[in-house]
Amino acid sequence: MTASFEFFPPRTDAAWNEFVASLPEFEALQPSFVSVTYGAGGSTRDRTDALVTRLATDTTLAPVPHLTCVGHSTAEINQILQAYA
Repeated sequence: MTASFEFFPPRTDAAWNEFVASLPEFEALQPSFVSVTYGAGGSTRDRTDALVTRLATDTTLAPVPHLTCVGHSTAEINQILQAYA
């Protein structure tokens, strides 16, 4: 069976710390991947970037970031994609 989770980046530092502390519980379930949302209009872009990086470097989870292209230039999209590569 294939399973995945969708994560919404926490908006506050307290929620962030609580979420990060729960990551081992998600790892134990061995999902195929986890998706990370990207706020409408890029409102949570910094938190999305931080979460994707954290998942990729500090966990066994495979992050699949959402990307909202509205409101970004081609150069910005290319920069974001390079950061996630």
